Amino acid sequence: MELPSGRKYDGSDLALVRMMAEYGMIQWSNDPFKLNSGIYSNVYVFGREDLTDHPDFEWKVGLKSGRLVQRHSLPSDNQPCLIGIPTAGTAIANAAALVSHRNNILINGHEICHRVMRETLKRKHGVHPKWVNGNSDPNRHTYWSVDNVVTNADSKFTANERLQESGYPVEDMPSFVYVDRQQGGIQRMEKAGIKRIVIAYYLLDLTYAFGELRLWPKDTIKAVEDEIAAHQF
Repeated sequence: MELPSGRKYDGSDLALVRMMAEYGMIQWSNDPFKLNSGIYSNVYVFGREDLTDHPDFEWKVGLKSGRLVQRHSLPSDNQPCLIGIPTAGTAIANAAALVSHRNNILINGHEICHRVMRETLKRKHGVHPKWVNGNSDPNRHTYWSVDNVVTNADSKFTANERLQESGYPVEDMPSFVYVDRQQGGIQRMEKAGIKRIVIAYYLLDLTYAFGELRLWPKDTIKAVEDEIAAHQF
């Protein structure tokens, strides 16, 4: 299937597209959602219980993500270590690492691993007082940030501040985004110097495919297009 972005979906992509619609990873609501960016939107990208409640879906998301990390890794990279931005990015990072092991997805001879990033710091208990469980070791790992969606990228900048506070080499970390809402966030990340941004899916490609597959009505597809055009950062 040819898409508005110029990309094409193959059979595995179309299977994922159907799952994203069936399990509600991408949802339209007549009552708008408030996004982290502050705007209200009728279309929302989830990637939480809709993903983790369905192992078949989580597996396919992990496979897609792991293969993209493999494709966009460099010969000089160390073992990829994915750090999910809480909370939705955590499940994607975990899925990619597990599927990497089961499907022999290797990057310079290494499987993909992952680490867990906190939503809040542990102040009064435990032995891991930093944002990420585990100290940074760039000689061993190439660290990637992972998130389910980008709108204006504010959450990515906040995550990078926390990663830097925990000693991670933010200036050299690739960034994996499962869905780009196409509202200017990726461009803001590029201007801020974030390198090697890898995008699995564009929102308008997904909604176009929903329409072509008769998963969403065409008037909803047009409403999404109009909304994205009206809210650019």
